[in-house]
Amino acid sequence: MVSSDTSSLRTRRSVLAACGTAMLAGCSDILAPDSPPPSIECTHTTYDWPMYGYDAARTSHVRSHDLPVAAEASRFSQTGTHTGGGSADAPPVVHDGVAYIAGSVRIEARDIETGARLWESEPEDGIETSPVLACGTVYVSTVNETLAFDPEDGTELWRADVGTHFGVSSSPVAVGDTVYVVGVGVTALDAETGTKRWHAQIEHSALGIAIGDHIYVGAGSNGSGEVAAFTRDGDDLWRTTAAGQVYSATSVVGDTVYAISKTGVLTALAVADGSVRWEASVEHGINEPPAVANGRIVVSAGNEKRTMAFNAATGNRLWTFETGVSTGAPVITGDRVLATGANTGIHVLDVGTGNRVHHWPIENVGSQPVIAGRRLFYRGWDVSDVFVIEP
Repeated sequence: MVSSDTSSLRTRRSVLAACGTAMLAGCSDILAPDSPPPSIECTHTTYDWPMYGYDAARTSHVRSHDLPVAAEASRFSQTGTHTGGGSADAPPVVHDGVAYIAGSVRIEARDIETGARLWESEPEDGIETSPVLACGTVYVSTVNETLAFDPEDGTELWRADVGTHFGVSSSPVAVGDTVYVVGVGVTALDAETGTKRWHAQIEHSALGIAIGDHIYVGAGSNGSGEVAAFTRDGDDLWRTTAAGQVYSATSVVGDTVYAISKTGVLTALAVADGSVRWEASVEHGINEPPAVANGRIVVSAGNEKRTMAFNAATGNRLWTFETGVSTGAPVITGDRVLATGANTGIHVLDVGTGNRVHHWPIENVGSQPVIAGRRLFYRGWDVSDVFVIEP
């Protein structure tokens, strides 16, 4: 969220919170909806939690944070039907005291301190991905479109007819002045205007994207799959089927891309040519990228029960921890790992040993935990709303 006047931004948020869901009817004279929408200008900003997997490389590695000590979670947002669950398919993104959530019925912004809804927008089709914060803008990909919103009041700034059809791992990525969207191939959009810069076709269904020096796409369909690498200009770099059916984004650190197959193999690929550096056995049914930091890789339990850590250079297994079924990517923060179990909660593990140092024994954890403002946000599993563990 780019602003040269923080006090003005806070005042505007206070007005929005007071207006609530009826803001257009009750506060039109304050918000001046007929004024021209602000332009998008891509300047560097550091966000609290800007996208799925935290960064464009999908490392799920954040600096050390103070974590809440509370043992209970409360519902933070319900962005589907007004009376039922099944609303959000992905965790939120967070910055400067505001959480941005994309659900099946609406996109909304909420104050993380009060829970007040600041604005909302109802898309024309479904959403299964997390938003992206970049260029002082909120970007959201629906099934058929990608849209840009003003983070202060939800004004729609542009929309492009490029969507994504799959789960949270295919959430869009923003780097510099470009938003990358995967679905039927990979498309690069100008972040300021929504103009399509290029599109690259992929043989299989594109199921996840990560960006380092180049662009890496995990894909899988009909019993086969690939990892495809492209330059930032959309030119083919290499493609390999060595990693098998990749049903998630990859993670990339340095000169290595890490991909997980649906059938339970973690593969380290050279960024230069896609050649295999090593392979390791993991659990089956993993649809989330691994967390990577400081020479270690942590992989979720998927449809089985064990979260695992490996040496990033050799692939040697370092430890395992039994979380039960997990549909959330791990997070590495400082010397800790946050690992989820759908029915066992969120486990804080020592990244070196795998020993548990803290535990939130909560049910229905359905996504990667998002750390911001001494809070943990996550999507529920069987109810799919967004929940929060607060200080």
